[in-house]
Amino acid sequence: METIGSYLGQDHAHCDTLLREAQQSVRGASWPQAKHDIAAFQHALERHLLVEERILYPAFERAIGSDVSPTAAMRGEHLRIRAVAQRLANTVDAGDLGAFVKYAEALLLMLHQHSEKEEGVLYPMIERVLARSSAELVSEMQAFGSYAGCAA
Repeated sequence: METIGSYLGQDHAHCDTLLREAQQSVRGASWPQAKHDIAAFQHALERHLLVEERILYPAFERAIGSDVSPTAAMRGEHLRIRAVAQRLANTVDAGDLGAFVKYAEALLLMLHQHSEKEEGVLYPMIERVLARSSAELVSEMQAFGSYAGCAA
């Protein structure tokens, strides 16, 4: 049985892969491919963040009876991640290799730190609290949009 953590961890890995594909396209100066790759990454990232914000976090907050929890901090990080991801996409649109490298490095670090907190602390905590509804939540997350072209 797939767990909340295993499902979302795979989603993180998928987003990381898409971002690395965009990096390869930029390094190869294949800007049309880079635009495609960064769009796929942004779609995957946004879907992942929405799965957490619309399904997982609310279920956890209802279960503990509070929205003042680690999920509030994660939502704040999501805003910062979205902002840097958009700046990164803008560098692809502008064909700006130097700015792309800068924002890609920053975003990779942000995503790594964010994923470590979620996978190491938050998801296990949520799985303990929501043990009875874990399978249902995983199914709901899987059904949210299409997985192909998504994750983080």
